[in-house]
Amino acid sequence: MVAEDEEIMNCSECRDLYRAFERKNASYLEARTAAFFQVSPIIAVRKYVDVQRDVSDLREHQAECPWAIAAEHVGQGLTH
Repeated sequence: MVAEDEEIMNCSECRDLYRAFERKNASYLEARTAAFFQVSPIIAVRKYVDVQRDVSDLREHQAECPWAIAAEHVGQGLTH
């Protein structure tokens, strides 16, 4: 679950991790579309790895975060 949810974002660590993910994802997309990507795709690959690390960090935190767990349970209750 890498989504900005109002309930989850009550947690400052979730917000910080999500913002880091957004910044690195934007940097990756910029590198991927830049002219130098054609010459050096390694730069974009490194940025992609950074994005994946941030996604992993956010998911790991949200697996234990009380705000994220509560939001997930509320969301599941709405779909059943």
